[in-house]
Amino acid sequence: MSTLLVVAGEASGDLHGGEVLRELKALRPDLRIVGVGGDHMAPYMDQMLAHVRDLGVVGFVEPLLKLPRLLRLRRELMDAASREKASTLLTIDYPGFNLLGSGGVDGVAKVMRRVHPHVKLHHYVCPQVWAWKKGRIPKMGDLLDTLYCLFDFEPALFAGHRVEARFVGNPLVEVVKPEVDRATFFTETGLDPARPLVALLPGSRRGELDRLLPPMAGLVARWRSERPEVQWVLPIAPTLTPQQVGAYISGLPITCVDATRTYAARAFADAALVASGTATLETALLGTPFAIVYRLHPLTYAIAKYMVHLPYFGLANVVAGREVAPELLQSEVEPGRLGLALKDLLDPAIATQRREALATVRSHLGEPGAAARVAQHLAASMS
Repeated sequence: MSTLLVVAGEASGDLHGGEVLRELKALRPDLRIVGVGGDHMAPYMDQMLAHVRDLGVVGFVEPLLKLPRLLRLRRELMDAASREKASTLLTIDYPGFNLLGSGGVDGVAKVMRRVHPHVKLHHYVCPQVWAWKKGRIPKMGDLLDTLYCLFDFEPALFAGHRVEARFVGNPLVEVVKPEVDRATFFTETGLDPARPLVALLPGSRRGELDRLLPPMAGLVARWRSERPEVQWVLPIAPTLTPQQVGAYISGLPITCVDATRTYAARAFADAALVASGTATLETALLGTPFAIVYRLHPLTYAIAKYMVHLPYFGLANVVAGREVAPELLQSEVEPGRLGLALKDLLDPAIATQRREALATVRSHLGEPGAAARVAQHLAASMS
């Protein structure tokens, strides 16, 4: 029996991983799968060494706090490779832990290459090396066997290196759609379809929630009297609990929905405030006008500002190559500035322009079937 080691590190990686493992198990039902995943990957895994909710951190400073746990998990993965006689490792996103490492601490793939050189190294979701740390391109290119890319411009970055960089398309184009129809959504939530609706997405990590939800809550409190007609909906990420969210919004007129309505909440909203990351691409695909908001640890932001050489911070804007959504960063993430951005987004004329701009994002994401293409290549490489 062949064994695949797999490692995802956060909610988006778990989502992508779940789709790949589902396709892979259909092709290779005998395959044993061991590693790190979340709720989407768990049904297809034979053994989970850790859950993604225990690992999700962001930035340069925050991962240091979980370093002992990450090092212990890395050692467990090396032991699993020996015990299971694994032939293949699939790492999914989370490049700081999964690939080369950072801060003098080697990543899983780098250590695996050194300790178990026979193990084939495949990575799904190309890190954003085109934005920062471009010096890592040759290192990644010479470390990995296969790199599955989500954007059409990424494979060319690795030309001339040992890695086979394959554009597989972006899984979001087939995953992102409302879970229910409009009438059902408004009936379930008790919201009024005739009144404006704003979706709040403060991120999937606890640190993001702590930094972004308070100013969003401040805006809701202010608009309760200034714009009482506006309704608010907040989809709770599967990596967070209702109690963690509720600590910041107690007494406010915010309707919370669980992760099974995250796309519907945005699709049927008139506007949204969205934490920078994959959620901005999702919201762009849903066509809802939104503003990108983000606030990092001050030191993390200072380092990122020095290292990143792109005109935009939000992924939707980077992919589009122009501003399709306004960006509010750091000190700009406060109730007053959020309110000004939201007033524009709720203006019918501006909203129409934004929706037209958002439609251009789709053309850069490829055709449906990304997970199936990854699974087919993996299955063939393990035969």
